[in-house]
Amino acid sequence: MSVPAPGAPHPAAAAVRASLSVFGAEPTAATATVLEQGPGRRAGRALAGLGMFWGAAAAAVFIPVAHWFLVPGLLLCGVAVAALRLREERRLLGVRGTCPRCRAEADFPASGRFGGERDLVCPRCHARLRLAPA
Repeated sequence: MSVPAPGAPHPAAAAVRASLSVFGAEPTAATATVLEQGPGRRAGRALAGLGMFWGAAAAAVFIPVAHWFLVPGLLLCGVAVAALRLREERRLLGVRGTCPRCRAEADFPASGRFGGERDLVCPRCHARLRLAPA
């Protein structure tokens, strides 16, 4: 299986129409790049997150005194991250659109679950924007 180059769109990603809004300005159109994840991909990402936190917990065993709270905390965080990644059917890879406040077209940094509304920050004017699927 080939790995896409950094910055290149994922081959299975799809462009979805969305809108960006902010208080006091008209909403603008945007395009969200979304990756549909099947059960196998979600399970793989969940196991990777679990392994990352549990590996950190294994390393934290050797830290004196701090291991009393680090190890249980990292074990619980691993379970929480795995549960969140298992539920992530549609993953947001990025957003491109025009900021309703400053009217600059930009790529908005975004990641995580895609579904309902979520907040983004304009890289130019730092306005807190609301992304909603169209």
